[in-house]
Amino acid sequence: MGFKFRRIILLALWLTLLLVVAGCKVPLDERQAVAELQKKTSLLEQELESSNDRQQNLEKKLDTLQLRFDEARDQLLKQAEELQALNQAQTVMKEWVETKLSKVGKVSKNGKKVAAVDQPVSPPLSEEEEQVFEKLYTDSLTAYHNGDYEDAVKLFAAFLRDFPNTVKAANARYWLGESYYSLAQYAQAITEFKRVQKDFPTSSKVPGALLKTAMSYEAIGGREPALAAYVELSRKYPASLSAKLAEKALARLE
Repeated sequence: MGFKFRRIILLALWLTLLLVVAGCKVPLDERQAVAELQKKTSLLEQELESSNDRQQNLEKKLDTLQLRFDEARDQLLKQAEELQALNQAQTVMKEWVETKLSKVGKVSKNGKKVAAVDQPVSPPLSEEEEQVFEKLYTDSLTAYHNGDYEDAVKLFAAFLRDFPNTVKAANARYWLGESYYSLAQYAQAITEFKRVQKDFPTSSKVPGALLKTAMSYEAIGGREPALAAYVELSRKYPASLSAKLAEKALARLE
């Protein structure tokens, strides 16, 4: 449409020029019509130039907005990657500390060493079984941290089947619940988190399991059982980080 419009304008200009050259032969009223046509042609040219300027300005603004959007997106992606790396490092460190504690045991009030929280009750593993044990647990945890929750469910379930009473059984049961929770399979998650509380009542994973039990109930609309779990957590483990989160949840729900 712009090219045709320009052709019309040029033709009008040529016509105007011819009429001016032959002005002596053109009647007065027709000369006035030509002058009017010249005026309209000039206005159309000005409008066309103004339209082109506006279009260029809009294109520049669009380019600027696109650049800002790309920069913000890249920044958010970078922050998400850093947060994921931090969470993974924190989990690995926590696992390492819990493993060390489970191996050295605890000291009772009278100074005697007592069994660790998750001390295994099964016979000692052979060297070959120990290698399988470590690899299967590591693979399970890696699958979870990589977001492969379905694989994590299978691997943790296999670990608990083959090593049900070992030092890492409580952790494996907890992370199995976390894997179900991440898949939004909240009923299965509740089952696993409750088994942590039942099968390993002295485990350090119990406060976290209670918290995630309550959160799972919330996710499926179970307000009352969620409240009960939050209250139990707050009363039994008041010094835990999970209890602090439970208190915030209670303030929100009550």
